[in-house]
Amino acid sequence: MSSGKGGSGAAESLAGVLSARARAWLGQRGAARDPGRATAPEALREQLARLGLTEVEAMLRFEEAFGGLCVPSMEGEALWFGVGLELERGVRPRKGRAPMGDFPHGTYWMDARGRVVIDDGVVEPFVLAEDARRLFERFAIGQEYPVCAFDWPGRMAVEMTADVAAELAAAIGAERVDELSDGCQAVFQRGDLAIWSPPAFAEMSVAPCTAVASDIASVRALVAAVHKGFPDVGLSVRVGGAHGEERSSAPAPEMPAGAPYERWDDGEPTGAIALSDDGGVVQWIASGDEIVVEQISQDGLRRVRFRRAEA
Repeated sequence: MSSGKGGSGAAESLAGVLSARARAWLGQRGAARDPGRATAPEALREQLARLGLTEVEAMLRFEEAFGGLCVPSMEGEALWFGVGLELERGVRPRKGRAPMGDFPHGTYWMDARGRVVIDDGVVEPFVLAEDARRLFERFAIGQEYPVCAFDWPGRMAVEMTADVAAELAAAIGAERVDELSDGCQAVFQRGDLAIWSPPAFAEMSVAPCTAVASDIASVRALVAAVHKGFPDVGLSVRVGGAHGEERSSAPAPEMPAGAPYERWDDGEPTGAIALSDDGGVVQWIASGDEIVVEQISQDGLRRVRFRRAEA
């Protein structure tokens, strides 16, 4: 990724705008910012006025702070932020919103209040965050729309099929983080574990309730809490990094007793998630003519496929 002449590390240019954690995330991702690619306030105001937008103060503030920012995606695709850059690319305002940046296969929009909106022209537009700062701060704890960052090496995403964030947070002692929460979603944290509930856009999120952690102990605590206090809530665990996979001709193990396995976006598989004796988690999934057993530990994930006896 090249930010062009005059580019610099994004972390330095956003000191005072984003937290140290968010700036560290940008540094790890290899983000850079070229302020020369941000459009000057008056020039941008004139451009937007010609395109029918007159309530633009929030957009001008965003441009001043984030214009010319480039954040590589997990796959290395250059994702640019800046209203001026989006207009330069030929993306035009719609429904009173200005284009403000890219995510893989889509565009973020900003309304007159400075809220970040997803509008892909297919589903009803929804507010993702009440301001751009929260958007980037949530990136840093593991939420990168349209998916959670379970592709991060060492990161694990636990996805639940019901919106239980506040109750689950209370059950495991996670506290609401006000500077990350808004009317769109609440964010709770305990140590390395972050839980959020996105009621405003549940149908487009990875799951109505999602948690991300780096430590397997946090995942075990979460699975245990769901199994004990929320017996009707299904969940699934995804693990970052590359995973090996093998097939076994041995009989498949019996389904363990645990929280029900369920994916909100796939109604076919059934199974269970349970704590394993080695300090990890076992995810047992029956799908089609296979049973898939995933052993999840601090070292990653080991997946073994078994053929169902009746298949």
